[in-house]
Amino acid sequence: MPVAFWLLRLGIRLLGWVSPALAARWVYRLWFQPLRFPEPPQEKEWRRAAEPLSVVHRGQRLAVDAWGAGPTVLMVHGWNGRGAQLGAFVPELVRAGYRVVTFDTPAHGRSPGLATSLPEISEAIQAVARAGGPLHAIVGHSFGVACAIYAVQQGLKVNRLVAISPPSSIRGLTQKFFTALAVAPRVQEVFNRMFEADFGADLWQRFSPDARARQLILPGLVIHDQDDRDVPIQEGIAVARAWPGAEFVRTTGLGHRRILRDPDVIARVTAFIAS
Repeated sequence: MPVAFWLLRLGIRLLGWVSPALAARWVYRLWFQPLRFPEPPQEKEWRRAAEPLSVVHRGQRLAVDAWGAGPTVLMVHGWNGRGAQLGAFVPELVRAGYRVVTFDTPAHGRSPGLATSLPEISEAIQAVARAGGPLHAIVGHSFGVACAIYAVQQGLKVNRLVAISPPSSIRGLTQKFFTALAVAPRVQEVFNRMFEADFGADLWQRFSPDARARQLILPGLVIHDQDDRDVPIQEGIAVARAWPGAEFVRTTGLGHRRILRDPDVIARVTAFIAS
């Protein structure tokens, strides 16, 4: 564990003993602040062949890239990620006759901002869709699946949706966050009250992929790896079971991120989108 992260956990714990309310405010701010990681050389190489698109969301320009021509396939990355993380899908989808669009969601990658939320990312998905669509399909990864499903529920039109390594619930995501930061139960209670005050007491159902998937009426493909340590496969299974008619594909040995570069996964996704 990095020293800085250990000190962060210690600071939250000590403040929680003195003032659970202040500690909860600190944790609550951190919840909405994604981390930015350096872009690997391979992602930069993929972006060199892309055409940048001009998309303004809430007065700020998003980093949006496009390849190819034809019906649009929009790629949506997960929390702490970047659009180019899904760049391995581009060559095969372009060869299949599709236009592929990726973007860095607000406060991620090359897009501006310090904090964001599921509703804001869903709004950004709709803004990119208006600029680069109409959409034929969306391929989402991890938290990006939750945002994409919510955007569809808010009226975004799309013919097919691929969910790779999706979380099943917002409650599960917050619990993982609390565990990572060693947040005390008293602080968690205050955090949850703040969350509900800002987004509504029904947020646990309204934002959760498994709850929203029950209302989806479009074809779906859920792919999850048996060895995913970030989001257990049981969560992907729950989303697939809730989604009427969705197909579930189990992989092994790919984890949470290598699954985005696996040739068999890419071929399976392309075939589903083209079906």
